[in-house]
Amino acid sequence: MNPRLKRIHERKLIKLSIATGSVLTIWAIVVGILGDSKSIIFDALFSMVGISLSGVSLLVNNFIRKPDDDNLPFGRSQFEPFVITVQSSVIIFLCLYSLATSVMDIMNGGKAVELGIALPYLIFSIIGCFVLWLYFRKKALQLNSEYVRIESTEWQLDALLSFGVLLVLSLGYFLKNTSYAYLIPYLDPSMVLFISVLFLRIPARTFIKNIRELLQFAPDDEVEEKIHEQAAFISRKYHFKDEYVRVAKTGSSYTIEIDFLLPKEQAETQVKELDRIRQELYDLIKGDYKMWLTISFTTELKWMI
Repeated sequence: MNPRLKRIHERKLIKLSIATGSVLTIWAIVVGILGDSKSIIFDALFSMVGISLSGVSLLVNNFIRKPDDDNLPFGRSQFEPFVITVQSSVIIFLCLYSLATSVMDIMNGGKAVELGIALPYLIFSIIGCFVLWLYFRKKALQLNSEYVRIESTEWQLDALLSFGVLLVLSLGYFLKNTSYAYLIPYLDPSMVLFISVLFLRIPARTFIKNIRELLQFAPDDEVEEKIHEQAAFISRKYHFKDEYVRVAKTGSSYTIEIDFLLPKEQAETQVKELDRIRQELYDLIKGDYKMWLTISFTTELKWMI
């Protein structure tokens, strides 16, 4: 799929996520307040943050497709991992905040929640979020889109959160007339505590991945491996002395520099021949991704390092 069609599909999916999330968020806020459930309010806050960040993603998605200019001569791909890093940071903060408030609730004796008010919302939320999670995950794989993958992750977390809340509140209903009834006020904050800790792993992983991209760490993926292999192949084929490959990934774009060390007897090789080798290597490494590619040839090692 070409980049233009990919962006169009991404924008449509993000808009769908925003619209659906807005409806569920409003419903969750009302239910959370009426039922006095911090876990449902946490669910609503999580969705609200997701909607806000999806809106930002939509704006950035439009921004990065603009052509290079004097202010951004190397393109705008760095804005993609930057926004995803911000998204992950906000989700991490929300998890930590919810973890802290749930610990305080437990220390203060917990709180009881009215299941009857929350039940219809939770059932609908579980089914809806689960279906949307599967749908967005499928689309993320088809488009190979980090934006859509983030949307998929948010719907996955929403589905798990709603299921966990339903499970715990249902447990409280069955404990009501037993000797363990004293545990009921602790169920809701304990659930928030557990989910907050559980949820931290996914945004933390995404945060680290995109921070690495912003700092231009080597991507350590199949694309980098392929580039190294093909550069080595070209070096052997044309009897070059050595090759030096640098690869960094920023968003969906790869910055690639490949330097070949030629023996002294090849110093007079014509530019036309070197351009033919460049084209050959480009054909070997091109794929369904953007590249900022530089290929150079030298007989002096100092120009490679």
